[in-house]
Amino acid sequence: MTIVRDDPFAPDPEFAELYASLPDATDLWPWKDLAQQARPPVLYLGIGTGRLAVPLHAAGIQLVGVDSHPGMLERLKPRLPDTELVQSRIETMNLGRQFDLIMVPSNILCFIERLRAAASHLAADGTIAFELTNPYWLQAGASSGVRVQAFDSNGARFQVDYQLGDGRIITQEAEIPLVWPDDVETWLARGAGLKLGRMFGRPGAELETAPSFYVLAGR
Repeated sequence: MTIVRDDPFAPDPEFAELYASLPDATDLWPWKDLAQQARPPVLYLGIGTGRLAVPLHAAGIQLVGVDSHPGMLERLKPRLPDTELVQSRIETMNLGRQFDLIMVPSNILCFIERLRAAASHLAADGTIAFELTNPYWLQAGASSGVRVQAFDSNGARFQVDYQLGDGRIITQEAEIPLVWPDDVETWLARGAGLKLGRMFGRPGAELETAPSFYVLAGR
């Protein structure tokens, strides 16, 4: 079993290899709808190897992509040669401009320093749309292929297995702070001076039991 970690201070080459091996997304909800309603370009934080960005680009969405992992961007550049891609940690990101929509389709804004940096790039009437891991789901034991190794009200450590097409299993190990749905409004305001616009889960899923939930916030 190969174990990889998402470490922006010491990027793991095999972490980029894992994401490059995954198929592109076919379900673009809710990102496509949000992006189509925003003034271009859309700032995409954690753009990775493009499994979501490439289909969004094909749908006509103009993106500016940021990722801290050089291996991710190396794989993405040939796929999106006309897209502006920036290698930077979110905490130290300074793009010198603001965006109508900032999208983060993963849990990486659970760190308050990243949320603040993202908010500094938000237009006055803009929206940050991001996904967070659901603490209630982890507390209940998560699901098949996800092993919760440590959990308390503040954070969790867990592993996620990915079965690749060649039969290999690669395991991603993560340790994250938890943002509880009940606390999101206060967390946004105190952490980054943001106001909650909407919080929701996938259609037909209970917010308390889904693996993740979505937050739309603005100034």
